[in-house]
Amino acid sequence: MDIQNKLNAKYENTPIYTSGFYADPEDPLKNRSTLLTTLKSFTENQDAATPFALQIMATNSELTIAPLGLLDLQELRDYTAKKRQTEGLIAGEDTFELPLVVQFEAHTEKASVERELITTTDELFSDFTPAFDKIWAQVKLYLAKNQALLEEMVADLITDSQKIAPKFIGQLTEMSATEREKTIGFKLPDTELEQFSRYLSDNHEVKAVISSAAAFATHEIVGEQLFGQAMNDRILRNTFFWDLDNTFHEIFYYFLRKYAVANSKLAKHLNHIKGGLLSTMRKDAWDKSSELATDAKTTQKDLERMFTAVFMPLAEQLTAEIAKFNH
Repeated sequence: MDIQNKLNAKYENTPIYTSGFYADPEDPLKNRSTLLTTLKSFTENQDAATPFALQIMATNSELTIAPLGLLDLQELRDYTAKKRQTEGLIAGEDTFELPLVVQFEAHTEKASVERELITTTDELFSDFTPAFDKIWAQVKLYLAKNQALLEEMVADLITDSQKIAPKFIGQLTEMSATEREKTIGFKLPDTELEQFSRYLSDNHEVKAVISSAAAFATHEIVGEQLFGQAMNDRILRNTFFWDLDNTFHEIFYYFLRKYAVANSKLAKHLNHIKGGLLSTMRKDAWDKSSELATDAKTTQKDLERMFTAVFMPLAEQLTAEIAKFNH
């Protein structure tokens, strides 16, 4: 049987083994360990003929590791045609020397999908360590690209906050002490205008991140179905919690980069408490999403309220930690 027809039949009639995990920014040891454990488990419990796709969700992109042809069958056709022309043969009937693809898809406008052929399915099963090293080398390169995207996005947020902070100062300065107290709910002396304006500008950026994340959850995850139905779908549920993790990291890195770049002790402190903050966010989000899942109808406003209830306290806590550390 021609390998193209063989793989066509294989991919159409065989369940695809899928797995995935969230890549933690700036924690390559953890990411490498998770990837190693996941691929090792796959090779120990499956065989080289099993179609599989391993997805790695990152803050601003997703990576997929899969045999050539699983993501795009036409690519396999092009590959085998080229192999016939250059070598006169391709993988035999009894071997699975199919190239493995590591794919990188950035979640940015007009971004093109990148793919690299790395090792083969056969090598992954027969000689795991060198095959894994090749896969990890490419994954590490793509995760570095993802980190650059995160840093660029955070830099844009910081720049925007620095532009609007003076506007808040101007608005507050134009008010009398009585008007100011009535507007914000407490007395604010002139000596604290700059600090409070920074606080307002930070909240403005955090709310923009929250609004974007809630819109993504509404349109790309829930869609026309009920929120409870989406949460009963494993893939959609995982994507929803990726959205939550992603929102956490965007907010965390906003504060980290804005206030701790020139303060290594503060950076160390924030990174030290990061794990606890992330665990708290996940538990809170799980509880609130479970409540939403029982509602007959969940709108974007409901999701935005939920995201606000989860992430504004995170922003408040980061603000408090930074203020406490600096005094």
